[in-house]
Amino acid sequence: MVRRTKEEALETRNSLITAALEQFCEKGIARTTLSDIAAAAGVTRGAFYWHFKNKAELFEALWAQLRNPLEELADSSENPEEQEPVEKLRDLLVLLLQTVVSNSVHRQIFRLMINRNELEGDLREIGEHMQLMHGQFRSRMERMLANGVSRGQLPADLPVDLAAFMLQSMMDGLIANWMDSEKKVDMQADAPVIVDAVLVMLRCGLVSR
Repeated sequence: MVRRTKEEALETRNSLITAALEQFCEKGIARTTLSDIAAAAGVTRGAFYWHFKNKAELFEALWAQLRNPLEELADSSENPEEQEPVEKLRDLLVLLLQTVVSNSVHRQIFRLMINRNELEGDLREIGEHMQLMHGQFRSRMERMLANGVSRGQLPADLPVDLAAFMLQSMMDGLIANWMDSEKKVDMQADAPVIVDAVLVMLRCGLVSR
């Protein structure tokens, strides 16, 4: 009976996460209410609060699921034992661009991150969380690039902090401009070309102090 109860609780939690993803895609993160999510999951608001204290906490659980494919590549690239860390970084950046353009929730998350100063309530907490993740990702890219240097795939004198800042800024700018340019560029198809062009600067030693 206890095991069944745990299974039911996990099922309800997963249903809430799935419902949140559907509602966020349909209505947007800001306009989706807790009642919307609970109703879509077929549970009460009380059941919602049993699993999550607010929308921000639910959002973090949802975001953890959405970023899993990206996390696997990031973990590989920053692993000191990885033989091809720069190739893993390339795959990560390509997948990041393709995921954002193909997933409306990822696009909404990106907008929350760049417009975080306008957020209030639960959304402010979400925005602060995304900003923290943004900073952590740059630190991870520094480790990925340092791996590339140690493996001889990048110049020995590459300033990894500057290179990571440039890469992250370029990715942010690419996504922001794509969203604001009526999506005229086929980012799904062109992402590999774009990322390869950016990485050429690092491979050829064009970034230095």
